[in-house]
Amino acid sequence: MSFTRTRLLAGAFTVAAALVVAPMPGAVAAPAPDVSPAPEGTPQASVAKLTESAGYVESEFFLEGEANSYREVGDWAADNKWEKEVDESGAPFRTRMIVNRPKDPKRFNGTVWVEWLNVSSGADVAPSFVQARNRILASGAAWVGVSAQRAGVESAKKSDPRYASLEIAKDAHSYDIYAQAGAAVREQADELLGGLRPRRVIAAGESQSAFRLTTYVNAFHLEDQIFDGFMIHSRFAPAAPLADTGFFGQYSPEIRSDVDVPVFQLQTEGDLGNWESVRQPNKGNVHTWEVAGAAHVDVYTIEATLGKETNSAGVAWLMGCAKPVNDFPFRYAANAAYAALEKWVRFGSRPPSAKPIEIVDNVIQRDADGNAKGGVRLPDIDVPTASHSGLGNSSADAGNFFCGLFGTTTAFTPERLAELYPTRRDYVFNYSLRASLAAFKGHMTWADAKSAIAEARKAAVPS
Repeated sequence: MSFTRTRLLAGAFTVAAALVVAPMPGAVAAPAPDVSPAPEGTPQASVAKLTESAGYVESEFFLEGEANSYREVGDWAADNKWEKEVDESGAPFRTRMIVNRPKDPKRFNGTVWVEWLNVSSGADVAPSFVQARNRILASGAAWVGVSAQRAGVESAKKSDPRYASLEIAKDAHSYDIYAQAGAAVREQADELLGGLRPRRVIAAGESQSAFRLTTYVNAFHLEDQIFDGFMIHSRFAPAAPLADTGFFGQYSPEIRSDVDVPVFQLQTEGDLGNWESVRQPNKGNVHTWEVAGAAHVDVYTIEATLGKETNSAGVAWLMGCAKPVNDFPFRYAANAAYAALEKWVRFGSRPPSAKPIEIVDNVIQRDADGNAKGGVRLPDIDVPTASHSGLGNSSADAGNFFCGLFGTTTAFTPERLAELYPTRRDYVFNYSLRASLAAFKGHMTWADAKSAIAEARKAAVPS
């Protein structure tokens, strides 16, 4: 596999100020690790190129402490209210955190997003931040990426000798490491945030990291009481194991019904395999969006890695995928979801709802153009110029399973475009209407709606 493709695989999964810290009521603080500045250099998994233009500064810190591993107590298959006990205690660890915060303290809005960095590619990347970065940066929130798993620190050590002292013995310690990082954000803000004072600390993680956050919510959160909310992004159905090895544990649970802080499950169309078994109603502190047309990974993610624009066919060629990859603007829904969860945490205002994607016998139901029915519907799915699917791709090279996560986008023929939109005015009017409706419903930010409408006015539709 080429260096470029290896880098892209990593990118595919990537990519006020004076206020006093407000501890959560009844909090039982996890021990915070020792925090120290990392040696000077560009962090592995840096997102500075995406944040600098918004007036943010990036820094990196090492964290050192002790972590426990755990084993199940009781029958985890019986329900989702999981109990655990310490299996092994006091394992030393040394890991790192990447911090991006507003350079101007007056811009800080009091929210810190703490992302469990994803290691599915073998290295730390920040895929949830990549998708929702426009909202995070525009809001004035800080973002912290935590290297909580062994693969992340081992990859970093190979990439740069300044990471030689890092050590995570096994992934069974990841839950404690992540919790202690969250506690450090609250308790050591002078060091980590340059004196900013967080009022809200919200956990986030995508894909494999979302599996682990699912387990964390069901087994750890009620005791730890560190995070004010959770963004569980693209979790498919399973939770992660407590043990050292494995992406997936043996359980596919719902989120526990007695969770005491907001939990937002953000699912793409490509994440819905076996999802029917764990669907749960939007009630209590659990809320879910299923976004029609979206893939687990898309062109936008790759563009963040490349630092330039590309297209479906170009990414397919670079990645060795058999079909043009998904170019649906899932980022609009991600930005809106982050905005909605932050509002929910701050003010108790529940996010807007949407119908689930239509699934019959584990098969997504589609319209005549191949687009999914139901779900969160962005204008590109209701006023389409292509068929977008979170599924249906594969690798042109044996062994590259990642292409199955990229979904597909197939542009409509000129004839189909002319049939749908006899004039350019028809297309622009209908797209603008649907974008405004999505923003009114809260499934899209008004900033994204304005930007999307401007792009639609420039589009050559019909061709």
